[in-house]
Amino acid sequence: MADLKTNICGIEFVNPVFTAAGPTSANYEMLERAKLGGAGGIVTKTISVIPARVPIPNISNFTPNNLLNAELWSEIPYQKFIESELKRIRSLGLPVIASVGYSPEDLEILGRTLNGTGLIDAVEFSIHYVDKDAGNLRTTALALKKNINVPVLAKFSPAVSNLPLAIELLDDVIDGYVAINSVGPALDFDVETGKPFLGSMDGRGWLSGRAILPIGLHFVASIYSLSKKPVIGVGGIRTGEDVVKYLMAGASAVQVCSASILKGQNVYGKIAGDLNKWMDKHNYPDIKSLVGKFHQQEMRKQYFLFEDKQILPTVDLSLCDKCGACVKICVHNALKLNEHLELKKELCVRCGICTQVCPTGALEMKEE
Repeated sequence: MADLKTNICGIEFVNPVFTAAGPTSANYEMLERAKLGGAGGIVTKTISVIPARVPIPNISNFTPNNLLNAELWSEIPYQKFIESELKRIRSLGLPVIASVGYSPEDLEILGRTLNGTGLIDAVEFSIHYVDKDAGNLRTTALALKKNINVPVLAKFSPAVSNLPLAIELLDDVIDGYVAINSVGPALDFDVETGKPFLGSMDGRGWLSGRAILPIGLHFVASIYSLSKKPVIGVGGIRTGEDVVKYLMAGASAVQVCSASILKGQNVYGKIAGDLNKWMDKHNYPDIKSLVGKFHQQEMRKQYFLFEDKQILPTVDLSLCDKCGACVKICVHNALKLNEHLELKKELCVRCGICTQVCPTGALEMKEE
């Protein structure tokens, strides 16, 4: 059985599937369910100096695997959260990462208040509201780092204006990264009434769930290439294979939120169990053996167009079950199913989507 333990900034976690700052990490009771559900680490809902006034309603099931939300940070005053919630959360026995926000002044106060309490193992701050001014980004990080003696992690918004510059400004201050926050602003509404599904002032919110997985992977892979600091991946995770993707992109762990809302707090253990099965099947002994694998050259086979080379979808007839999925998706009518699957080379533009919808792996892009 694969070893799922992972180490981030000297903190050891039993598995790499954590909670994320959000609705399902708002208090002790929710996080107790997360632990019982198999979470390997705890990230609390974000606290700030001024409690949030969260609009109602604030979560919409946009599609079966995606959410729109107008959620904010915790409605609980930070002193009360630390006293009434964080002390009990600490008793759960899992490593605790406190999420805090947002201004330099807020983080200075929160850092001083949390420092020396022994209630947390690390702290995460979101740059969601501070990436308008590059100088402010560094000032915000320093305000927290100078006032607390646990590892500090910076959580990136997908709207970050200049990722290399942000890493350059943060890398000598903080201890690690988290990527990404939800994507937006985003809008949806009822066509019959014209009313938005969210209760925010303008009806807008933020998109999370399956749709943002590729964006999260992009950010994790980019951060891994730009920094030697550890990365935690967030966004769109619902299966063990999704975790594998984040690990291969460079993450040492992941955080899950939308799936825990949609599927319940047992989802952490299910995802970790699926990850374990995948690793055993593919002979990966531990998490470290997966981290950054995507960046190794043999994993990144690329197809280049040269005058003397043709890359085309090639069918393995022994695997083809004649389901027709590839024929339906080919907008160029380059695939035809008679006695067996045939490719009309003169019509094929080599987009490759047919190879991705094939349920049996019968189609593969190969050099002719």
